[in-house]
Amino acid sequence: MNKERKNIGLAMLLIFSSLLVCLDRIFWQSSPDILINDKVNIQQSLMQIYHASTLIGIDIFAITLGSLLQGSEDKSWSSAIKYWIYTIFVGTLGLLVLTLFSREFSIGDLYNMLFPFVRNTYGILSGIVLGMLTLPLFNKGVKKYENIIKLSLLLVIIAPTIFNKDIFGFANGTVFGYILVNLGFYGNYIRSKLSVKKVVTRIILLLLTNIIVVSLMPEFSKAIHNDLSTAGRFTNSASALLILLAFYIVLLVSKIKVNVKNGYVDFIIYTAWALLVISNNQTLLNKLIEYNRKTAQSVTRWILAKDIKEILWLMLIVILSNFIILGICKLIGISQKISNFYDIRADEELSQFFYRITNGIKSWLKAHQVYLATIAWGYFLAIFSFLMMNTKWTVAPNVDVKYNIFTYTIGVRQAMVLVNAIIFLLFLKFIFSLTNRYWFSTIVASLLWIIWVVANRIKIGIRNEPILPSELSMIKAWRSLLGMVDGWILLLVVSVIVITIPIIYFLEKKYRLPKQKWYSRVAWLIIIPVIFSSVTFLNHEKSVIHIISGGIGNDPTFYN
Repeated sequence: MNKERKNIGLAMLLIFSSLLVCLDRIFWQSSPDILINDKVNIQQSLMQIYHASTLIGIDIFAITLGSLLQGSEDKSWSSAIKYWIYTIFVGTLGLLVLTLFSREFSIGDLYNMLFPFVRNTYGILSGIVLGMLTLPLFNKGVKKYENIIKLSLLLVIIAPTIFNKDIFGFANGTVFGYILVNLGFYGNYIRSKLSVKKVVTRIILLLLTNIIVVSLMPEFSKAIHNDLSTAGRFTNSASALLILLAFYIVLLVSKIKVNVKNGYVDFIIYTAWALLVISNNQTLLNKLIEYNRKTAQSVTRWILAKDIKEILWLMLIVILSNFIILGICKLIGISQKISNFYDIRADEELSQFFYRITNGIKSWLKAHQVYLATIAWGYFLAIFSFLMMNTKWTVAPNVDVKYNIFTYTIGVRQAMVLVNAIIFLLFLKFIFSLTNRYWFSTIVASLLWIIWVVANRIKIGIRNEPILPSELSMIKAWRSLLGMVDGWILLLVVSVIVITIPIIYFLEKKYRLPKQKWYSRVAWLIIIPVIFSSVTFLNHEKSVIHIISGGIGNDPTFYN
């Protein structure tokens, strides 16, 4: 049992802040009638104060998480990996659930969930993860250059507020998240240097300053610009006043020494993290906002009531789901495996840690080079099959558009190429599960795939259409079909088979790979046919496979 303990107060603050973020994302995008107010009055000032109270949520979240993680630099890399895998899983699962209920699917949304960093899906969370990766460097640097780090953080926070420009790309989110989590690191570092009295005094001063500045900005905007264009000048999460208020709130809570076991706090962190992932899923938000607009008719109190109810239900669902998800991860040991590999050991310098990680990745790539090569081979065969279906070097999907077949295949039809690669790999896996012979399965699957592609290419050349499902029944008349094939083709097929048999025998003997466990084979023999059987519903409108198929650009024609 892990005996390390963490501050439960900070963990609960993390949950509270994540709920504020959800409320901010849903409520203000629902266009409540309170936004119609374009006059300088009490209501406008109160609206600005309320909006600022939800915007501070993201500041508190990132700073709180930084404060919780600061003392765990040995686990910072493993934490970053775990949170990122969890982010991808929650996002993808959420998209699947949304597809089931909304009956809509977009390949762009799937890419956003699977590749959140390069697609900038979760800017703030990306910045926090980057902060986790650099935490060991921060802890080493802050001991030597505390004043420089403090001044740098203050400069980055204050400069955009003074100049009213997004000079550090805060709107993008990643830089903003990185700065905030480092501010949390720094806050935990200086926690013991500030008394509770000083922290409470600064919180009161910053709270009053925020209320005064935020509520008076509509008046200044009207006086200077004769409109409300700058009424929200300080009503944004990047405002230095809000960030500093969040900083000292976190600092105060961190001084409340009520600690519990790490496991409980980690569960709360994952729950709060999931809420942030969901609140940044614009597709899901759009559905909720659309529903609320229809049912609440932009009435502020109705929208607010609906939002709070939905957020509480969402939190309950996330908590229940986490019991299952995190329980399974613990059961299969994936969390411990990541920790064993990525934790910085007590006797390790950073240079030794990076050397070990680099060597470990190299060793993993070397140990799995055959499987990685097979994946690459499957991708190549998918591209090959697409190219072979063309009779010209160009393709014109529309009247006024023409593409080179390579550009069209690798660019426009990339989603379908990936689907075909997955189909090939599943086909290979099925044969492997039947025979438990890797090289035999790979070569046989490849030959059958190539034969199928060539047969379709021949049919397209003759009839300008691929082999139809109904024509597969003609295989019963295989003797008549062989009579229609040129002799040199039959000779070539026989030669390939004769050559392939000793190659398979050699590879199975010389480069023998680990065999599958019996339960793994049984599982795959059940799962793969179920996956392939989904095509029987491909032409059923509003079926899940039909929706996903359309979303990835697959538009099959059913001849019969």
